[in-house]
Amino acid sequence: MLITKRNKNRSAKKLNDNKKTTKPSIIIIAAVTTAVVIISAAMILGIQSQTSHTVLAQSANSNATTPVTNTVVTVTPSQSTNKTVWISTVHFDGTTALQAGVACGNCSQNTPPHPAEKFPNTTLPAGPGLVLRPPNKVGAWDMRAFTFAPDQIVVNQGDKVTLHFIGVQGPHHEITVEGIGTFPLDRGHIHTVSFTADKPGTITYRCHVHPPNMVGEILVLPKPA
Repeated sequence: MLITKRNKNRSAKKLNDNKKTTKPSIIIIAAVTTAVVIISAAMILGIQSQTSHTVLAQSANSNATTPVTNTVVTVTPSQSTNKTVWISTVHFDGTTALQAGVACGNCSQNTPPHPAEKFPNTTLPAGPGLVLRPPNKVGAWDMRAFTFAPDQIVVNQGDKVTLHFIGVQGPHHEITVEGIGTFPLDRGHIHTVSFTADKPGTITYRCHVHPPNMVGEILVLPKPA
């Protein structure tokens, strides 16, 4: 079969036209594919962002509306009719000076410095239970008050009450428990009294060495009706 020069030229032209047509098509397809990928990625990121905002909003709402729960513990008080109380003899001391205190870096106790305090022009009730000592040569003065710890006790009518008195501060005490009796109590000693609180009301205990303020009280509550 003979191929003429004219036919060859036609075939070559057709092949060139096909090549020219194919290149733009490939470019268009690639561009479309890239656009689709970009749009898809943007949509995914948008969905994730929206989801994150939704989760954060729900979390914030949850934290804002969730009430704080308090645990309530039920405690059953002892129903025992035997009451035992330990009572110590103590005193409180307030020490100061006419001039302001100065911090001491070498002292064994790091006591905070105090402001300057004038000695009070006060008349205390009679009795060594309250002691106000005037300033010494360097201007130091102090106040002391004796008491019981505890100085108030609550029991129920019908309870058997045991009181252990402990001599802690003060060298000597003479203590009376109303309706029970009087006894001496020295530092480092213990004296015990027991009784049945058969009537409602108050029972006092006091030290005769340190009046007028070294007084305690036992409150006896009546039985329920």
